[in-house]
Amino acid sequence: MKNKIEQKLCKKCKLCIEVCPVNIIGFEEEKVFFIPEREAICLKCGQCMAICNTKAIKIENISYENQLFDLPENKILYNDLIGFLANRRSVRNFKDKPVAKEMLQKIIDSLAFAPFGSSPNKVNITVVNNRKIIESALPFISEFLDNIVKWIENPFMRFMIKFKKGMETYNTIKNHLYPIAKLGNYKLGYGDRITRNAPTILIFHANKGAEEHTNNSLIYATYAILAAHSLGLGASMIGLVPAGINKIQKVKHIFNIPDENEAIISVIIGYQKYKYKRAIKRDKENINWIE
Repeated sequence: MKNKIEQKLCKKCKLCIEVCPVNIIGFEEEKVFFIPEREAICLKCGQCMAICNTKAIKIENISYENQLFDLPENKILYNDLIGFLANRRSVRNFKDKPVAKEMLQKIIDSLAFAPFGSSPNKVNITVVNNRKIIESALPFISEFLDNIVKWIENPFMRFMIKFKKGMETYNTIKNHLYPIAKLGNYKLGYGDRITRNAPTILIFHANKGAEEHTNNSLIYATYAILAAHSLGLGASMIGLVPAGINKIQKVKHIFNIPDENEAIISVIIGYQKYKYKRAIKRDKENINWIE
């Protein structure tokens, strides 16, 4: 089914024209219609369907029965939102307790409401809800992280990292990972300082050429940790696991990541072992107002 407007139902209010972000809906001769030469750039965002009072609009692969529903009445007040956000912390200490699949499914379900750039379904999510499988990958990731010390201390490798990965990645490795790895922090003899003994990990990955997959993955991961917090679970984003997946074929296979995909970010999830008594406020300093 292509995009369609049922003329018998359409009230010609033109709200769909106003909200369409790519201007593919037109109005001529008292008729609202999809502009044929522009229809191919439809984002499938569903905004036209969401605003139509009479359900006159049909978008390919979106239906009022399956994807759209009436907006809930409850509205979160700003102070309540800030309280929720302040109460959330990145959790790295977990109880030895598995997370039920039903809880994890609720977290995945929350991602259906996350904003996205384009092609949201091109991001894949692998849910690893098995601690033994996670542990089987740790020796390989630990060895990989130990190699960071050699790379940063080698002038040629420093150049190659800058050349291939860019200055952002290089500075992250040099200023953050290298000092930690140099102290042997990621060696398994100190315990699991990679996935922090979490019972579950979500891995966000996509084909390397997929549109907007990096931004979408980070947005979805953010929503996932907020959803986890709302369910009484602790969570934290972990970049070490994706780095290991992308560098070590064995780790990629352990987590069943397709060879053509790259991992962007991971989220560890579990039941929080300790309860914090205070929040930390980090005011943003580099704010420029243009009025």
